[in-house]
Amino acid sequence: MASLACRAHALSKSGAIAAVLVGATSAAAGWAWAVLLIGWFVASSALTRVGAAAKHARTAATLPATSARTATQVVANGGVYAIAALAATLSGTAWCSVAALGALAAAAADTWATEIGLLVGRAPRSIIGGGPMEPGLSGGVTWPGTIGGAAGALAVAGAAVALQLATPAVLMAITGAGIVGGLGDSLLGATVQAKRRCARCARWTERATHDCGVATEHGRGWRWMTNDTVNLCATFIGATAAIFFLIP
Repeated sequence: MASLACRAHALSKSGAIAAVLVGATSAAAGWAWAVLLIGWFVASSALTRVGAAAKHARTAATLPATSARTATQVVANGGVYAIAALAATLSGTAWCSVAALGALAAAAADTWATEIGLLVGRAPRSIIGGGPMEPGLSGGVTWPGTIGGAAGALAVAGAAVALQLATPAVLMAITGAGIVGGLGDSLLGATVQAKRRCARCARWTERATHDCGVATEHGRGWRWMTNDTVNLCATFIGATAAIFFLIP
């Protein structure tokens, strides 16, 4: 699967290696866990390709040119899920299982919200202040994107039930955890994620070089808090929320 994804330019070479490791960890937990991870990756990659040209045009001044997923991106989105799934199999504890599913639901919510919001949403608004933001800039939300994120979380929860990794009784808890994780991603993106600014255009961006050709400078947020770090934190939030929702 990693080799096919690499040939399709969905994964870089480093991303393919990371995908093998994350996938092998999931498969060690049980094939159902691996199938769920593959299903999430295929669906998310397909959604990313829908309207790719239009989405790139909207974010050309904000985001670096899209490319295949790197090892860091693979681990940031699937690492918590794989480790928690393996821990669930080895320990037999239910909270590890729901933590794994909450983490993957959060990753799905974040990806689906971003892709659907860029495709059909209007100008995003800041999740903390409500002011208008550049399309693609972390911390911005749209109603279509928010609904799409909820759909992504529900899709993971529903697939988990179908694969008998969870019972129907926890369907909404996993979905809710994914939504919380996705919103947590936006909140971190709006507050502490590193943002850059173009001195010539006076616009915020996440590009090292703005589309006008001028090198950008760090303007706010923690320098080490990259988008990948925020994604990793979001999966932790989703995992924690899933456990919290199911505490008696």
